[in-house]
Amino acid sequence: MNQRTVVLVAVGLLAGCRTFPKTPAATLTALAAANDGYLTGTPIALGEKRVLNREDFVYDAKLSPDSKVAAFSRLGPKSFHLSIHELASQPTLRADTVINALEFDIDSLEFSPDGTRVATVSRDGALRIYAAKTGALEAAWLTEEPLVSVAWNAAGDLIALGSARGLVTLVSVPQLQHVAELRAHTDEVRAVAFTPGGELITGSWDKRLLVFTVGASTVPAREVRTHVTKKNGLVLFRAVLDRAASATVALDGRVPMIIVKSALAQAAGIDVNALTQTVPVPTAFGNQLAKVAKGRVLSIKNLTFDQVDVAVCDACVPPDAQAVLGGPALQQLATAFDESTSEIVFTLNEGTQGVSVSSSKTLTLARSFNFPAAVNDLSLDAKGQIAGVAFSETKSERTKAVYDREKKNEVEPEREWDCGARVDLASGQVLEKKAGHRGTVATAAISPDGETLATGGWDKKVLLHGEPRSVDTDFGWAIRRVRFSRDGRRLIVAAWTPQNPLSSHQSDPAAVVYEVIYFEAGVTSR
Repeated sequence: MNQRTVVLVAVGLLAGCRTFPKTPAATLTALAAANDGYLTGTPIALGEKRVLNREDFVYDAKLSPDSKVAAFSRLGPKSFHLSIHELASQPTLRADTVINALEFDIDSLEFSPDGTRVATVSRDGALRIYAAKTGALEAAWLTEEPLVSVAWNAAGDLIALGSARGLVTLVSVPQLQHVAELRAHTDEVRAVAFTPGGELITGSWDKRLLVFTVGASTVPAREVRTHVTKKNGLVLFRAVLDRAASATVALDGRVPMIIVKSALAQAAGIDVNALTQTVPVPTAFGNQLAKVAKGRVLSIKNLTFDQVDVAVCDACVPPDAQAVLGGPALQQLATAFDESTSEIVFTLNEGTQGVSVSSSKTLTLARSFNFPAAVNDLSLDAKGQIAGVAFSETKSERTKAVYDREKKNEVEPEREWDCGARVDLASGQVLEKKAGHRGTVATAAISPDGETLATGGWDKKVLLHGEPRSVDTDFGWAIRRVRFSRDGRRLIVAAWTPQNPLSSHQSDPAAVVYEVIYFEAGVTSR
């Protein structure tokens, strides 16, 4: 029986019975026996599906490396949550942890390579790491950049972050120390991914896909750049106190020390009531007596003031800030403003004490590929040689015009670059384009063997571009994410669903796991 005949028989099975066909048991047995193996061949259908959520806006969803656990970020009535489910015959909820408030989207999450942790990033500038077993928060790292994408490297000792302002950052694990950064893009970094060999792939709304090598830094770092805003005569930027609490900091060389508000001190774990030493701090209304917290750590990205004393004084800090970086700290730095990027540049002066800039890694651009359309999402095959890329002629940005069009049920035309594509990461060549969506294609998943794409769009459709193409339109609103499991056996989908305030609150599917059906498939070990 030739391959085409096999496909036709499989389709007949789908049309003629109520139960889904199955990937042959012998194939699944071989997959289970393989060492970190994955299925190869062309899928013929989306099989049995397990709906994990049908009442929320789900932003991202991923499967654990062993494909036995699903994690997704969801917007509940009062806050964002991280939901973790075991995928037994009847999926069970492991944890449903509150992440943050409504105003900060949890755009991306990712399992660690060993499946024991889940990293999330959000537009409040926070990287958070949770235990996959319990949902307990294990660590957090804060920056001034709104974060929209995240990835672990294969060794599990580095995390890459993509920001809404084009910045790519590397953070070490488990210490969560800033180790490198590069403002590589001019728009949102919608996806980041590491190849098994350690290269970093990034994709952005600026229509570029970039490939970086990650190496050890050989030159001691002396400079840090951080985004600033100017408001009411103040220069404001973000910093972290005691590696625990993020704050907006004002720059003021007239102030004799670092000053923090009491709420920030308490958020960093300082017992303000237990402080006994005081110091007078000059203000516009005369001297204020402030309590002193000794031996603290203030970090501006990878610039660290170690073992510094800070004054705790609410009246001494301007209303638009939570802290002030004063004269003694600034005397150890040269400062300059880069108006083109709205950044302040801090450079260590010679002979500084208690101030350091850490930088153990470097990001070096190896290859850059330009496309006619925005890159909304990308994923990699098992070898890290082919990317599945979601392209759109308009970037996947939820604007008023988009909402108005959806309310009117306006159907967008099929356009050439509203598509999924297989892209060769060595040359940037588009190996294959897959159409079928109308309007924005928000997400693309590539199978581990690099041969098959699954895509999701704002036309409420999930497409598995196998033979034949499978379509699921059982979604009430835009598709946010699709991803194959590491072994290729499952596909997970995240979608926004119209929220139902009545009775059980049940609505359309929002987090779904499918069995991917193969009729003739091989098994390959990594």
